[in-house]
Amino acid sequence: MPTPRPQQPTRFAIQKARGKGWKTLEVGEELAHAKARFDRMVGVNPRAYFRLIQLDYNADSGYEGMEFNWTLIELYDPTQGGRVRPEAKPVSAKPVPPKPGPTAPRKPTDRRRAGEAVALPLRIYLAVILIGTLAGVLAYLHFAGR
Repeated sequence: MPTPRPQQPTRFAIQKARGKGWKTLEVGEELAHAKARFDRMVGVNPRAYFRLIQLDYNADSGYEGMEFNWTLIELYDPTQGGRVRPEAKPVSAKPVPPKPGPTAPRKPTDRRRAGEAVALPLRIYLAVILIGTLAGVLAYLHFAGR
């Protein structure tokens, strides 16, 4: 009979948006301390997205203490003018497989737009090639003359 895993304390994490994901900045065990640190981080960088989440240990996981279920406590969205306190919904930390179907067309706001002309630095390329060729010819003449 396997031994039961020890009970893990509830933890609170502060995360900051990075690209398409979230980077965990701090993890603590007290909600009051986590909220105070969350307020401080929002005050220091009010133009960034932050979230405060509750981490609950997932005892059913096969990863032995490495998987948590999380609940969003507070979200700071600078475009919406401040904090959002959603209803408490636990979210599993397991990845959700993508739904099969046609891929979405590219947005026109992508950096690589179709048909957009990009100027190449042809003068620099030409100068580098000419200097390299000249150096090669001079080295050949120097060493071939002996």
